[in-house]
Amino acid sequence: MDTAFDPRGFDPRTEDSVPSVMPDDATATGADVAVEAAETRLTASAVRELLAALGGSIGDEDELVVLLQRAVEIANDAIEGADSIGVTIDLAGQTYTAVHTDSRTLCVDIEQYDAGDGPCLHAARTGETVVVDAETSAERWPRFAAAAKDEGIKSFLAAPLFTPDQRLGSFNLYGRASAAFDRVDADVMEILTTTVSRAIGDFSRFKSAKAVADALQRALETRAPIEQAKGMLMAIHRIDADTAFHMLRKQSQTTNTRLRDVAAEIVETYSAPPTAV
Repeated sequence: MDTAFDPRGFDPRTEDSVPSVMPDDATATGADVAVEAAETRLTASAVRELLAALGGSIGDEDELVVLLQRAVEIANDAIEGADSIGVTIDLAGQTYTAVHTDSRTLCVDIEQYDAGDGPCLHAARTGETVVVDAETSAERWPRFAAAAKDEGIKSFLAAPLFTPDQRLGSFNLYGRASAAFDRVDADVMEILTTTVSRAIGDFSRFKSAKAVADALQRALETRAPIEQAKGMLMAIHRIDADTAFHMLRKQSQTTNTRLRDVAAEIVETYSAPPTAV
Protein backbone atom coordinates (compact mmCIF):
# COMPACT_ATOMS: atom_id res chain seq x y z
CA MET A 1 0.00 0.00 0.00
CA ASP A 2 1.29 3.45 -0.83
CA THR A 3 2.23 5.80 1.97
CA ALA A 4 -0.11 8.62 2.91
CA PHE A 5 2.66 11.22 2.72
CA ASP A 6 3.56 12.25 -0.78
CA PRO A 7 6.75 14.35 -0.86
CA ARG A 8 6.52 15.36 -4.52
CA GLY A 9 4.86 18.66 -3.75
CA PHE A 10 7.47 19.52 -1.10
CA ASP A 11 10.84 18.93 -2.75
CA PRO A 12 11.99 20.02 -6.23
CA ARG A 13 14.16 16.91 -6.52
CA THR A 14 11.12 14.66 -6.56
CA GLU A 15 8.08 16.78 -7.41
CA ASP A 16 8.46 16.29 -11.18
CA SER A 17 9.23 12.57 -10.98
CA VAL A 18 7.05 10.62 -13.42
CA PRO A 19 5.00 7.69 -12.08
CA SER A 20 5.46 4.42 -13.91
CA VAL A 21 2.98 1.57 -13.51
CA MET A 22 2.57 -1.43 -15.82
CA PRO A 23 -1.00 -1.44 -17.21
CA ASP A 24 -3.12 -4.34 -16.01
CA ASP A 25 -4.03 -5.29 -19.57
CA ALA A 26 -0.51 -5.12 -20.97
CA THR A 27 -0.09 -7.64 -23.77
CA ALA A 28 3.13 -6.41 -25.37
CA THR A 29 5.83 -8.94 -26.16
CA GLY A 30 8.10 -7.17 -23.69
CA ALA A 31 5.77 -7.89 -20.78
CA ASP A 32 5.38 -11.54 -21.79
CA VAL A 33 9.13 -12.04 -21.96
CA ALA A 34 9.56 -10.31 -18.60
CA VAL A 35 7.29 -12.89 -17.00
CA GLU A 36 9.28 -15.65 -18.68
CA ALA A 37 12.53 -14.16 -17.41
CA ALA A 38 11.16 -13.98 -13.88
CA GLU A 39 9.90 -17.55 -13.97
CA THR A 40 13.20 -18.94 -15.22
CA ARG A 41 15.13 -16.76 -12.74
CA LEU A 42 17.08 -15.36 -15.65
CA THR A 43 17.83 -16.11 -19.22
CA ALA A 44 19.90 -13.29 -20.62
CA SER A 45 18.54 -13.88 -24.11
CA ALA A 46 14.97 -13.56 -22.82
CA VAL A 47 15.67 -10.25 -21.11
CA ARG A 48 17.54 -8.95 -24.17
CA GLU A 49 14.53 -9.88 -26.30
CA LEU A 50 12.38 -8.00 -23.83
CA LEU A 51 14.60 -4.94 -24.04
CA ALA A 52 14.35 -5.03 -27.82
CA ALA A 53 10.67 -4.24 -27.29
CA LEU A 54 11.78 -0.78 -26.14
CA GLY A 55 13.04 -0.37 -29.70
CA GLY A 56 14.63 2.42 -31.67
CA SER A 57 17.01 5.22 -30.82
CA ILE A 58 16.22 8.13 -28.52
CA GLY A 59 15.34 11.23 -30.50
CA ASP A 60 14.82 13.68 -27.64
CA GLU A 61 14.49 13.95 -23.88
CA ASP A 62 10.75 13.19 -23.96
CA GLU A 63 11.46 9.81 -25.53
CA LEU A 64 14.16 9.28 -22.92
CA VAL A 65 11.59 9.73 -20.14
CA VAL A 66 9.38 7.10 -21.80
CA LEU A 67 12.36 4.73 -22.04
CA LEU A 68 12.95 5.13 -18.30
CA GLN A 69 9.26 4.44 -17.62
CA ARG A 70 9.34 1.28 -19.74
CA ALA A 71 12.54 0.08 -18.08
CA VAL A 72 10.88 0.50 -14.66
CA GLU A 73 7.88 -1.50 -15.87
CA ILE A 74 10.18 -4.25 -17.11
CA ALA A 75 12.04 -4.43 -13.79
CA ASN A 76 8.70 -4.52 -11.97
CA ASP A 77 7.67 -7.61 -13.95
CA ALA A 78 11.03 -9.36 -14.04
CA ILE A 79 12.16 -9.05 -10.42
CA GLU A 80 9.79 -10.56 -7.91
CA GLY A 81 11.22 -8.90 -4.80
CA ALA A 82 10.91 -5.35 -6.16
CA ASP A 83 7.92 -3.76 -4.41
CA SER A 84 8.93 -0.23 -5.41
CA ILE A 85 11.27 1.10 -8.09
CA GLY A 86 12.85 4.46 -8.90
CA VAL A 87 15.45 6.03 -11.17
CA THR A 88 17.87 8.58 -9.75
CA ILE A 89 19.66 11.06 -12.02
CA ASP A 90 22.94 12.29 -10.50
CA LEU A 91 24.62 14.36 -13.16
CA ALA A 92 26.43 17.71 -13.45
CA GLY A 93 25.72 18.64 -9.84
CA GLN A 94 22.00 17.89 -10.17
CA THR A 95 20.38 15.06 -8.24
CA TYR A 96 16.71 14.17 -8.67
CA THR A 97 14.31 11.27 -9.12
CA ALA A 98 13.17 10.96 -12.73
CA VAL A 99 10.74 8.02 -12.51
CA HIS A 100 9.13 6.21 -9.59
CA THR A 101 6.42 3.66 -8.87
CA ASP A 102 5.08 5.13 -5.63
CA SER A 103 5.79 7.77 -3.00
CA ARG A 104 7.64 5.21 -0.87
CA THR A 105 10.62 5.55 -3.22
CA LEU A 106 10.50 9.34 -3.06
CA CYS A 107 10.58 9.47 0.73
CA VAL A 108 13.69 7.27 0.88
CA ASP A 109 15.32 9.13 -2.02
CA ILE A 110 14.93 12.54 -0.36
CA GLU A 111 16.76 11.39 2.77
CA GLN A 112 19.66 10.12 0.66
CA TYR A 113 19.80 13.36 -1.33
CA ASP A 114 19.75 15.45 1.85
CA ALA A 115 22.54 13.36 3.38
CA GLY A 116 24.53 13.43 0.15
CA ASP A 117 25.08 9.70 0.47
CA GLY A 118 23.26 6.38 0.48
CA PRO A 119 23.20 3.24 -1.66
CA CYS A 120 21.65 4.91 -4.71
CA LEU A 121 24.20 7.74 -4.72
CA HIS A 122 27.05 5.32 -3.99
CA ALA A 123 26.05 3.22 -7.00
CA ALA A 124 25.67 6.34 -9.17
CA ARG A 125 29.07 7.76 -8.23
CA THR A 126 31.20 4.61 -8.08
CA GLY A 127 29.65 2.48 -10.82
CA GLU A 128 29.20 -0.38 -8.32
CA THR A 129 25.97 -2.32 -7.84
CA VAL A 130 24.83 -2.15 -4.22
CA VAL A 131 22.71 -4.89 -2.62
CA VAL A 132 21.94 -4.25 1.06
CA ASP A 133 19.44 -4.97 3.81
CA ALA A 134 18.31 -1.70 5.36
CA GLU A 135 18.89 -2.83 8.96
CA THR A 136 22.54 -3.72 8.36
CA SER A 137 23.24 -0.41 6.59
CA ALA A 138 22.40 1.84 9.55
CA GLU A 139 26.00 2.47 10.54
CA ARG A 140 27.13 3.35 7.01
CA TRP A 141 23.99 5.17 5.81
CA PRO A 142 21.95 6.15 8.90
CA ARG A 143 19.49 8.51 7.16
CA PHE A 144 18.78 5.99 4.42
CA ALA A 145 18.30 3.20 6.97
CA ALA A 146 15.94 5.29 9.10
CA ALA A 147 13.86 6.38 6.09
CA ALA A 148 13.74 2.83 4.75
CA LYS A 149 12.52 1.55 8.12
CA ASP A 150 9.82 4.21 8.26
CA GLU A 151 8.59 3.18 4.79
CA GLY A 152 8.70 -0.57 5.50
CA ILE A 153 11.66 -1.11 3.18
CA LYS A 154 13.95 -3.93 4.28
CA SER A 155 15.97 -4.59 1.12
CA PHE A 156 17.56 -2.36 -1.50
CA LEU A 157 19.33 -2.87 -4.80
CA ALA A 158 20.94 0.06 -6.63
CA ALA A 159 22.43 -0.52 -10.08
CA PRO A 160 24.51 2.24 -11.70
CA LEU A 161 23.67 4.00 -14.94
CA PHE A 162 26.83 5.04 -16.78
CA THR A 163 28.51 5.37 -20.14
CA PRO A 164 32.23 5.16 -20.94
CA ASP A 165 32.32 8.96 -20.65
CA GLN A 166 30.20 9.77 -17.61
CA ARG A 167 28.24 8.48 -14.64
CA LEU A 168 24.53 9.21 -14.97
CA GLY A 169 22.67 7.95 -11.91
CA SER A 170 21.19 4.70 -10.62
CA PHE A 171 18.26 2.32 -11.04
CA ASN A 172 16.87 1.49 -7.59
CA LEU A 173 14.79 -1.42 -6.31
CA TYR A 174 13.07 -1.41 -2.91
CA GLY A 175 11.83 -4.61 -1.25
CA ARG A 176 9.57 -5.05 1.76
CA ALA A 177 11.07 -8.48 2.51
CA SER A 178 14.50 -9.12 4.01
CA ALA A 179 17.13 -10.37 1.55
CA ALA A 180 14.70 -9.70 -1.31
CA PHE A 181 17.44 -9.42 -3.94
CA ASP A 182 20.25 -11.76 -4.98
CA ARG A 183 22.99 -12.10 -7.58
CA VAL A 184 20.51 -13.17 -10.26
CA ASP A 185 18.47 -9.99 -9.71
CA ALA A 186 21.67 -7.97 -9.99
CA ASP A 187 22.38 -9.71 -13.31
CA VAL A 188 18.92 -8.77 -14.60
CA MET A 189 19.53 -5.18 -13.55
CA GLU A 190 22.92 -5.13 -15.23
CA ILE A 191 21.29 -6.03 -18.56
CA LEU A 192 18.58 -3.42 -18.04
CA THR A 193 20.92 -0.65 -16.97
CA THR A 194 23.37 -1.40 -19.78
CA THR A 195 20.60 -0.89 -22.33
CA VAL A 196 19.25 2.23 -20.64
CA SER A 197 22.75 3.66 -20.22
CA ARG A 198 23.50 3.07 -23.88
CA ALA A 199 20.34 4.94 -24.88
CA ILE A 200 21.22 7.87 -22.61
CA GLY A 201 24.76 7.80 -23.95
CA ASP A 202 23.53 7.98 -27.55
CA PHE A 203 21.25 10.87 -26.62
CA SER A 204 24.01 12.74 -24.77
CA ARG A 205 26.89 12.08 -27.17
CA PHE A 206 27.15 15.66 -28.40
CA LYS A 207 25.81 17.35 -25.26
CA SER A 208 27.45 18.42 -22.02
CA ALA A 209 26.47 16.65 -18.81
CA LYS A 210 24.68 19.80 -17.66
CA ALA A 211 22.74 20.03 -20.92
CA VAL A 212 21.58 16.42 -20.52
CA ALA A 213 20.54 16.94 -16.89
CA ASP A 214 18.73 20.19 -17.73
CA ALA A 215 16.96 18.69 -20.77
CA LEU A 216 15.72 15.68 -18.83
CA GLN A 217 14.50 17.90 -15.99
CA ARG A 218 12.60 20.08 -18.48
CA ALA A 219 11.04 16.98 -20.01
CA LEU A 220 9.82 15.88 -16.58
CA GLU A 221 8.36 19.34 -15.92
CA THR A 222 6.44 19.39 -19.23
CA ARG A 223 5.00 15.88 -19.32
CA ALA A 224 1.37 16.96 -19.12
CA PRO A 225 0.70 17.50 -22.87
CA ILE A 226 2.23 14.12 -23.77
CA GLU A 227 0.14 12.27 -21.20
CA GLN A 228 -2.99 14.20 -22.27
CA ALA A 229 -2.36 13.44 -25.94
CA LYS A 230 -1.82 9.77 -25.20
CA GLY A 231 -5.09 9.65 -23.27
CA MET A 232 -6.98 11.31 -26.10
CA LEU A 233 -5.56 8.93 -28.72
CA MET A 234 -6.35 5.93 -26.51
CA ALA A 235 -9.97 7.06 -26.14
CA ILE A 236 -10.48 8.03 -29.78
CA HIS A 237 -8.80 5.00 -31.37
CA ARG A 238 -9.49 2.48 -28.57
CA ILE A 239 -5.81 1.60 -28.27
CA ASP A 240 -3.43 1.00 -25.38
CA ALA A 241 -0.84 3.45 -24.02
CA ASP A 242 2.10 1.93 -25.92
CA THR A 243 0.29 2.16 -29.26
CA ALA A 244 -0.74 5.74 -28.53
CA PHE A 245 2.84 6.69 -27.76
CA HIS A 246 4.11 5.03 -30.95
CA MET A 247 1.56 7.09 -32.90
CA LEU A 248 2.95 10.26 -31.32
CA ARG A 249 6.51 9.18 -31.93
CA LYS A 250 5.86 8.29 -35.57
CA GLN A 251 4.28 11.69 -36.23
CA SER A 252 7.18 13.38 -34.47
CA GLN A 253 9.72 11.58 -36.65
CA THR A 254 7.74 12.00 -39.88
CA THR A 255 7.30 15.74 -39.41
CA ASN A 256 10.67 16.32 -37.70
CA THR A 257 8.81 17.98 -34.83
CA ARG A 258 9.57 17.63 -31.13
CA LEU A 259 7.42 15.06 -29.38
CA ARG A 260 5.99 17.53 -26.87
CA ASP A 261 5.03 19.92 -29.71
CA VAL A 262 3.22 17.12 -31.56
CA ALA A 263 1.40 16.26 -28.33
CA ALA A 264 0.46 19.89 -27.65
CA GLU A 265 -0.97 20.21 -31.17
CA ILE A 266 -3.09 17.08 -30.72
CA VAL A 267 -4.38 18.33 -27.36
CA GLU A 268 -5.25 21.70 -28.88
CA THR A 269 -6.95 20.07 -31.89
CA TYR A 270 -9.14 17.71 -29.90
CA SER A 271 -9.86 20.25 -27.15
CA ALA A 272 -11.12 22.91 -29.55
CA PRO A 273 -14.90 23.46 -29.57
CA PRO A 274 -16.69 22.12 -32.64
CA THR A 275 -16.99 24.59 -35.49
CA ALA A 276 -20.53 25.87 -35.98
CA VAL A 277 -22.16 24.74 -39.21
